[in-house]
Amino acid sequence: MKRSKQHLMKRTTRVYLNQLNPGKTATVKNFVYFCHNIMQYYVDLFWQRQDFSGKLADLPTVHLGKNRFLTTTRLCQALAKQAKEIVRSQHKKNVKRKPRLRYHTVTLFYHFVTIEKFEQNGFDWAVKLIGSGAPRLIIPVPSTQLIQQRIADGWLLSKTIRMGIRRDGRLWIDFIFEKERPKLKEEGKIVGMDSNYKNGLVFSDGQTTGDAIYKRTIEFAKRQKHTKAEVKSLIGVAIKQIDFSQIKAIVVEDLKKVKSGTRGTFSRRFNRRLSHWLYRYSETLLERKCEEMGIEVIRKNPWKTSQFCRHCFKWDRRNRRGDKFLCVNCHHGVEHADFNASKNLELLGLLGFYGIHDLQNSCKSKF
Repeated sequence: MKRSKQHLMKRTTRVYLNQLNPGKTATVKNFVYFCHNIMQYYVDLFWQRQDFSGKLADLPTVHLGKNRFLTTTRLCQALAKQAKEIVRSQHKKNVKRKPRLRYHTVTLFYHFVTIEKFEQNGFDWAVKLIGSGAPRLIIPVPSTQLIQQRIADGWLLSKTIRMGIRRDGRLWIDFIFEKERPKLKEEGKIVGMDSNYKNGLVFSDGQTTGDAIYKRTIEFAKRQKHTKAEVKSLIGVAIKQIDFSQIKAIVVEDLKKVKSGTRGTFSRRFNRRLSHWLYRYSETLLERKCEEMGIEVIRKNPWKTSQFCRHCFKWDRRNRRGDKFLCVNCHHGVEHADFNASKNLELLGLLGFYGIHDLQNSCKSKF
């Protein structure tokens, strides 16, 4: 039975081609630069036409690139498709800007590449470029612990790869792994999670993880390098410490625009520390983990979740003093404000409201 793309999970694993000989390195780099120029040409062309549709480029458009860059129709079709997806990403934005390809990357489908076992001279895989516009050569690639772990966990290696060049000139290949997405859990509890700059991830079932990240960020020197990479590593460790066994759904805050409009409101020192609050990265890791375990992730409005009292259903900014929550109306408390926020998120998930404002309006309409 053919697997549906909608029911597949996808993960990528990057391998750097540090051991590739200079001749092959130069050939692969020239090919990536060549593909980059063709994609930029198609991006400019689709933008000029204001073509934000999801349709594939027609044959005359493909031939424009073929004749301009003297390459194959198949390669131009593939690169035009990638350019179309890049331009289409601007369709739903209020302020549309022509995309610029800042990174040199290209996705190669099975028309251009095959992946085979190659257990020789310390290498484990052979990535073969087989023509159709790509150079014909064999790229030996060593395996990594993560690749071996993916295969051991039942992930299947896709026929498609992604290839690119870092700013420092290093070549890399992304292997793409696929696996059937499990069904969502029907048994378990709904848990709220508050993502906090200082206290990490606070759950309504009492779990707390990632609180060591803030303590580490305040130790960073002003010009210390690789701090973001270290924080990402700490976030990965924190996600692994979460106990998901009794959870069927996690309710999180929709923090997409939480930092918008804050420029100039904080000191440079605080902004430098705040930049290490990688909430999007932590949410991405959490979503991937939940997807693999069949746990649903629900997003809610974060407005006043730490200042709302779930006992008297009233909000007051005086309810929160620092990290402490104490309701000035019914005197419920004293508890940590982030834990109160996580309990309120859990409440929103149970009742089906998007935010505190919707919950309050529903209560007013009933009484």
